[in-house]
Amino acid sequence: MSEPQHHDVDVGVPVVDFLDPGEAVDLTSCDREPIHLLGRIQPHGVLLVVDESNLRIRQVSENVDRHQHTSASALLGEPLAAALGNETVQRLRSALAEPRANGEDPLTCHLPGGAGYEVTWHRIDHQLVVELEPADDPDVVSMSALFAHVRSAMRTLETTDGVLELCQAAALEIKRVTGYDRVMVYRFRPDQHGEVVAEECEADMDRFLGLHYPASDIPRQARKLYLLNRLRVIADVNYTPVPLLAAAGYDLAPVDLSLAALRSVSPFHLSYLANMGVGATLTISLMRGTRLWGMLACHHRTPKRIDAQLRAACRLLGQTFSLQLIAQESFEKTAYRAKLAEIEVQVVARMAAADSLAGALLDERISPLELTAADGMVARIDGRTVTIGDVLPPAAMTALLQRVRADEEPVALVCDDLPARFPELAPHADQAAGVLAMPLSAAYEDFIMWFRRERPIDVSWAGNPDKAVSLVPSGPDHGDGVSLGPRNSFEAWVEDVRGHCMPWDEAEIDTARGLALSVPELLLARARERLAHLALHDTLTGLPNRALLLDHAAQALARQQRDGGEVALLFIDLDRFKLVNDSLGHAAGDDLLVQAAARLDAAMCDTDTVARIGGDEFVVLCEEISPGQADQLADRILEAFRMPFLLDGNEAIVTTSIGVAVTAAGQHASPAELLRDADTAMYRAKNTGRNASEVFTDQMRVISLRRVEIETSLRPALERGDLQVFFQPIHTGAGVLTGFEALARWPLPGRGLVPPSEFIPVVESTGLMGPLTDWVLENGLGSLAGWRAQRPDLDLTLAVNMTASQMTNSRLRTTIDRTLARYGLPPRVLCLEITESALITDDELSHRFLHELREQGVRLSIDDFGTGFSSLSYLTKLPVHELKIDRAFTAGLPDRQADVTVVASVVGLAHQLGMRTLAEGVETDAQIAEVQRLGCDLVQGYLLGRPMPAQEIDRFLLTKPPSATAA
Repeated sequence: MSEPQHHDVDVGVPVVDFLDPGEAVDLTSCDREPIHLLGRIQPHGVLLVVDESNLRIRQVSENVDRHQHTSASALLGEPLAAALGNETVQRLRSALAEPRANGEDPLTCHLPGGAGYEVTWHRIDHQLVVELEPADDPDVVSMSALFAHVRSAMRTLETTDGVLELCQAAALEIKRVTGYDRVMVYRFRPDQHGEVVAEECEADMDRFLGLHYPASDIPRQARKLYLLNRLRVIADVNYTPVPLLAAAGYDLAPVDLSLAALRSVSPFHLSYLANMGVGATLTISLMRGTRLWGMLACHHRTPKRIDAQLRAACRLLGQTFSLQLIAQESFEKTAYRAKLAEIEVQVVARMAAADSLAGALLDERISPLELTAADGMVARIDGRTVTIGDVLPPAAMTALLQRVRADEEPVALVCDDLPARFPELAPHADQAAGVLAMPLSAAYEDFIMWFRRERPIDVSWAGNPDKAVSLVPSGPDHGDGVSLGPRNSFEAWVEDVRGHCMPWDEAEIDTARGLALSVPELLLARARERLAHLALHDTLTGLPNRALLLDHAAQALARQQRDGGEVALLFIDLDRFKLVNDSLGHAAGDDLLVQAAARLDAAMCDTDTVARIGGDEFVVLCEEISPGQADQLADRILEAFRMPFLLDGNEAIVTTSIGVAVTAAGQHASPAELLRDADTAMYRAKNTGRNASEVFTDQMRVISLRRVEIETSLRPALERGDLQVFFQPIHTGAGVLTGFEALARWPLPGRGLVPPSEFIPVVESTGLMGPLTDWVLENGLGSLAGWRAQRPDLDLTLAVNMTASQMTNSRLRTTIDRTLARYGLPPRVLCLEITESALITDDELSHRFLHELREQGVRLSIDDFGTGFSSLSYLTKLPVHELKIDRAFTAGLPDRQADVTVVASVVGLAHQLGMRTLAEGVETDAQIAEVQRLGCDLVQGYLLGRPMPAQEIDRFLLTKPPSATAA
């Protein structure tokens, strides 16, 4: 069995490289202290180091006798069961054997002495570290209450706008969940010092908001530990550390306790906290990728312990907060960059149309100062100099130019402390404390320089940063003498910072560089060419647009008529592109389109034309293509989209549906007709399940005509009552009949049953979904009332499908109320199935509609779960009772391990959230056995019963027992 890894760290590899190679341990330097190898723990729990091969105890904390009716010496070398009991060890063995098990999720148990404990574990250096903490804390909240707190906190974080508002909301929510006296969001600055950017604390406490802390307050090895173990608790700052004792025959080598919740803390840090008047702490790392963005720091004035379950909740909230921080920062940066890019386009366009490039900068309609948020600008272009706003006086400007021209190669100058870099310019800080200079020619003969005035600021430090540590006696344990101790004073110390301007943002520097590249005459000519290029190309991807594609297609067809051969056109549409925009944002959607264009371009030959004709639609035009090569090209494109896309830190699988139209020699087709045929074939591929390609045939034209027939016949058929309701049985996992799913069927005279995949899209597009749903509810609930009277022992229910368009329809609620009342049925017998893609839209009206239905008693189910952008976020805020596992996953059971894993994960997630699961598409005995083993609550499929008209259900209930095996 392969050993699960924690935080992607290989077993046997040192978890934290605290010291540089060859660097000796020197405890007089706080940033070199091996805090992961202290060999001691906090006293409120017990830690065991166990040989995983035989589960015998190698090391144990000395305080065992305070928690159990035994001693440390009595446990050393003994089986783990001597400490935990056989039943708990068996549960632990099961967890160790489960690859998905997370040792941070506690096992609750009663030890041989009778006390209740939470057991957590992790692997390190081929050993098992087992931690026990009392579970009888009266402050521990129930799981349901904790889940409600977490769900409320996540919902609050999702509704914030802006980074600072998000930080303040996170501080408030963490304080509510944990009950600490003070919660701060602590952000690291580029020079590694920290600033409190958000704070929630008790009314009688001093405020730390806005205070800065020196980088030395958090030594480098502590920062590395925060990267690895992203949640740390000190239950009592004044605790007495408990040493670890080793069994006979084992070396008492320091155990790496990097991941241990009970790990003892550096005395340096404890003294630091005590000097601040802190009694207990909780620290949650905030990550930006693999780097520390900052921390959520929780302080309590008195000792405070939180249980493992609450720690897990805080860990989840920390991860959620980190992701949203990244998203908010990225959104703000992207929005600012987009704003500057728009200004740059306007400035360049104005310069391209002007007689004088420098003179164009003086146009008052839009100022080039907005490109960099500057206070002034000097530009020299083609012998003409213009000045805007506050700039250096002429003599100082000459001195600055002499300095920058001293370099052999002209380079951009980005400086926010001009008086320090060039002391002769210090008297002019009021006009220019910072400069962003871009050379336009050799030796800065032509240039653009933006200036910013001095921005004096007062930085409030929590103590003088220049006196960060003090000398204290080392004590006999570390040799007599002195060592570094934490600073004792945290009195606010204000630093007056002058001679600086606001730092230049990366987007501002890039925008300035972009403008500089557009200015020279040669690049100006290229810019004019680009304007012509934009008329025939897509601005986002740079690909040819529809107009250029049709022009190329017309030329290709003309050459074909002259020279022979084949011309192929592939119409490519991204599957579920709208979900990317709705779930990850339009910036991620644009990024996806750019990446998709690159993949298509890489898959093509140089002679092929790749175009974007709108939205998420791409077209490939191929000339001189031999028979069968178009299919091969389509397969190559499908394969290129199998790899996930990286979108704003998230991996997303986005497939394509491809339609292929080929015209051979002797055939006559216009570009528009070829495009139409490829479009028709693409929709055929999409309707057959997506992630596929279809070649256009004459039969598809017949199908298009058939759709027209369906559109013209559907409304009269619905009004005449020609449609029928079929019912497919639903059984419990144990095989007991529990209800039916109502399915609309349409027998068309002379045609047989029209597949739902053909007429349901027409129903939606023609506005008939409301009348159809009313009709299904009327017939379905009427039939259900009769069957419940016939078989009251079964408590039968009915599932009815609902579309996204109906989730804001108040008339539907009225219909449900009236129909249930007319047949005397309780609301709980009705289950509305909504597709996952409909639920993921963040629509307040839809959410209110669903909550009102739940309050009424109607049950709600997510249909086809797992086929869209599944999100724990929307699962926690929607009133859903049931997850319906799509047949795409049950079809692979039990042979496809990936499908087994998906189904098991969905079942576990649903049960954790208080929902039940239904596995659809069960068609074999092996499949039903597997979904039963995996814990699915309900089962549906042809093996248990095909969709039947109502009269067959009548016979089904009379002649068949309510078991799955009999069905």
